[in-house]
Amino acid sequence: MKKILLIFCLMLLSASSTGCWNLKEPNQRAFIIGVGIDMTEDKELEISSEIAVPAGLGSSQVTGAGKKNTFTVVSAKGKDFMDAGQHMQAELSRSLFYAHRQTILIGQHMAEEGVDRYLDMVVRNPKSEIRSVVLVVKGGTAKEVIKAEPTFDPFISTTLGSQQNALGMKPYYFRMLLCDAYSEGTQPIVPAITADPARGYVYTGSAILNKDHGLKLVGFLDPEESMYDNWMMGKQKKLTFTTQIGKENKMISLAVQSLKHRTHIKMVKNKPQIYISLHGTGSIVENNSPLDPSKDDDLKTIQTRLSQEAEEKVRKLVDKAQHQYKIDIFGIGEHVHRQHPEVWKTLKPHWHETFPELPITVSVHLRYRDPGQTNSSL
Repeated sequence: MKKILLIFCLMLLSASSTGCWNLKEPNQRAFIIGVGIDMTEDKELEISSEIAVPAGLGSSQVTGAGKKNTFTVVSAKGKDFMDAGQHMQAELSRSLFYAHRQTILIGQHMAEEGVDRYLDMVVRNPKSEIRSVVLVVKGGTAKEVIKAEPTFDPFISTTLGSQQNALGMKPYYFRMLLCDAYSEGTQPIVPAITADPARGYVYTGSAILNKDHGLKLVGFLDPEESMYDNWMMGKQKKLTFTTQIGKENKMISLAVQSLKHRTHIKMVKNKPQIYISLHGTGSIVENNSPLDPSKDDDLKTIQTRLSQEAEEKVRKLVDKAQHQYKIDIFGIGEHVHRQHPEVWKTLKPHWHETFPELPITVSVHLRYRDPGQTNSSL
């Protein structure tokens, strides 16, 4: 009995001595909500951190002089991410805590220099958060955007993640950037925003990063081009098509909720031929044309016109990728790797030369399942 009691006491003692002796209370931490990465004109790395101010969170409904800020932004320069963080720590009385970071913003100048050598900390540091939404700031700095006052949320970082959902996109997390960067034939396409003095930021499409050259910025896609590229990559959940139709060029809009995509690789004399098929089904949400979707002929006209216009825009995007940027932004190389792994071994070393010459066939099929509250236009 004494032996059992002695063991119990030793266990109790060890638990109390090895417990959370080094635990830091919340009021000892500075919670980083968002991070901006910029390259200065002097080629110095500058990190800007959006830090939550707990005292201001409870006063979000207070107006006037009594209102407290919900966040503060602290910036510092350094040789790398953690060196800048050390300089930043010198300005704060609380320990920096990265596990709640929601957003990583990359300024355009930084993206042009290449961001791969500065992102090691995001993966290596166990306290870092790889489920952060990543965006590139077109024509400006990340510091500008991260200082912006949000409209609905206490933090701009929260707003930036929510907007991607509102636009029908799948949020682009840092882990997705890693997957694209380490894939066999996909180049990262990162959502892009621009700084706006009145609204803080405006969504402007996507930034193309070249993983074969240090994740350097290649160029941008506008919002519509980004929508089609996301559709081809399976990153778009919903979208709305609007087109002119009929002799009077009246407008009609189709809100598509069900999007499907398929990329088929056919080998002809050991050379790949690419067939991309896009399908979408949705509801007519506006019809200013004389056409009546309940009539078979009119319905066929509507669906054909919508499909043709979407197909034409996708073909222009493919032409832009092949002949202007000359870079695979559709993940075609990854499809070749999966469907024809032996062929991919020979194509991979010079894929950047092969991609611009690939024969790519695109087909788009849009269908409707609901005419809305009425059939023909009021």
